[in-house]
Amino acid sequence: MSRVSLLVAPFLVVVAFCACAPVQATVSTLKAKDSMFKAELAGANEVKPGQKYVTSAQYEYYLAYLYIEKSKELQGFSKFDSATFYANRAASLGNKARDHKAEEEKRLIRRQQIRAGQILPKEHL
Repeated sequence: MSRVSLLVAPFLVVVAFCACAPVQATVSTLKAKDSMFKAELAGANEVKPGQKYVTSAQYEYYLAYLYIEKSKELQGFSKFDSATFYANRAASLGNKARDHKAEEEKRLIRRQQIRAGQILPKEHL
């Protein structure tokens, strides 16, 4: 074998391995779990006692959790394309949950400032 073919053969093996459906599904699931962890650190999963409604961050967090579980189930049945779809959807919902939690925090601070009289509400401007 020539030197070029000895260098190209491992590269082709790596490329073929990355294109493997089980690997893609596993990587997507890991990305989804990472985004869920970040959303959990932001507090998107917190339910306060006496809370009357579900916030958008909570909804998206728990929907992402269900999508990850569905992805794991589909991987168990060797339906890797569907598992990858659900895992990618869970990752995007986890990121949205984190973003919405940050927006909720900003709105809460603004409401507190309005109540304290530090700023005027927008309708009074």
